[in-house]
Amino acid sequence: MTDEVEKPQKIRRRTIFRHPLSAVGGALLFSGAFLFLILLLIDLSSGTENPYRSLVTFVVAPFIMLIGLLFFGGALALQIRKARKAGERIRFRLSIDPTIPQNWRNLWLFLGLSSVSIFVVAYIGTKAYEATDSTGFCGETCHVVMEPQSVTYHNSPHAKVPCVECHIGEGASFWVKAKFDGMRQMYSTALDLFDRPIQTPVHDLRPAQETCENCHWPQQFYGDKLSTRTYYRTDEENSPWTIKLLLKIGGGNPRTGRAEGIHWHMIGENRVDYIATDYTRQEIPWVRFITAENDTVVYTDPGFELTDLQIPEGEDSSLYEIRRFDCMDCHNRPSHRFQPPAVSINLALSTRRIDPGLPYVRQVGLDLLNGDYKDNDEAHMKITSGLVDYYQENYPKVADSAVDAIKQASKTLTSIYDQNFFPEMRTDYRVRENNLSHFVNEGCFRCHDGEKTNQYGQILATDCKTCHLMVAQGASEDPGELETDITGLLFEHPEDIDGAWAEMLCTECHDESSGY
Repeated sequence: MTDEVEKPQKIRRRTIFRHPLSAVGGALLFSGAFLFLILLLIDLSSGTENPYRSLVTFVVAPFIMLIGLLFFGGALALQIRKARKAGERIRFRLSIDPTIPQNWRNLWLFLGLSSVSIFVVAYIGTKAYEATDSTGFCGETCHVVMEPQSVTYHNSPHAKVPCVECHIGEGASFWVKAKFDGMRQMYSTALDLFDRPIQTPVHDLRPAQETCENCHWPQQFYGDKLSTRTYYRTDEENSPWTIKLLLKIGGGNPRTGRAEGIHWHMIGENRVDYIATDYTRQEIPWVRFITAENDTVVYTDPGFELTDLQIPEGEDSSLYEIRRFDCMDCHNRPSHRFQPPAVSINLALSTRRIDPGLPYVRQVGLDLLNGDYKDNDEAHMKITSGLVDYYQENYPKVADSAVDAIKQASKTLTSIYDQNFFPEMRTDYRVRENNLSHFVNEGCFRCHDGEKTNQYGQILATDCKTCHLMVAQGASEDPGELETDITGLLFEHPEDIDGAWAEMLCTECHDESSGY
């Protein structure tokens, strides 16, 4: 009888590459890496910025690679679990024996691949950060949603200031907050859940003291600013009316001027608080002024009762938040101005992009721009045909003799429309209030409306000369023909309304419905 020698059981080795998830993960990893390399070469060789290419190169492609790696991890976890259920021994060899050459080769391979991976991940992360903070990404990636903001931004005085300088600012906390909010916006855009128009203002916008004042320093404001504006009446001759306003900007530093004027609200130890009872902050029934000596004066609208700041029953508490007055409460559209049609047409007439010799062109232009159109193509067609039809029907001789002038006027009107009206998002000056003045929108009149009184019976200041002086005015484009007085003139309305302007607010006639 012979003793049978028991042969040692052959160790069965498993590999993650045999699992279906590994195959899927490998395909995703390879596809993502290939897509990234191809687009990276295109990005490096191209001299232009493309937000869609940057998004795919540095966000989408790395995301596909990450999903592939996760599938590999899932396959490994599933196989380990299966082996343990079968009673198999699981062993990971993490020790390195320096006497074995193969271990050294594997170590150097691991270190080399890790170095390359760290570099690639760092590069992708940096470029993804730059891409998602770029102006192109902010304004063009979600084209329809962001088109109104993008177009007006590029036409604004801040067109060379990146969006993130104002909407995010410095520091990691606001950047992280903005990116998480961006995920919500991306979700809303993908499922068509966004509002038309987008609600404004942005209630969680970073305070102006942390963004605007990095460039605009209130304590260094000083002096007055002369503003010349030529308006055109809605008569047959499009008659001009020019005014010169001396705007009292005011100073915030004793070295540069007295603390007075428009920026008085923001300088020194002055503090102004207010309550707005609507989302757009256009209805302000309560204003509080706290002096340097800590004395408090409260101005309220007639009938507005808010004893000890108790919110009325049934009212939305968020609408009764006490907000400290800052730059954005007047300069609420520094980069996204939707001009009323009258403002744009006045400028076009002044620069002769529209010929003032065309009868009633201002009135017709206002009506055409304020028309209801479903999209820009329809607006272009109806504005162009509407202007031509008007002169053919009412001034046939002008229609024949001023073909080029009418064509140029049509081109200018459609350009004005494209820059300020966005029918697909239902966005224009009528839903984008500009608080910087008191023409069309209430602006200054939200507080200085002649209605608010304090506990001593005093009315909140309404004297026009507090903020500006009328130093010249008259029915001409020539400054030499204007009535002039550097100490200030009594305002004369271009139309004879028998002094009614002194008893009413400008916006009672010049309102959002007309844009005049």
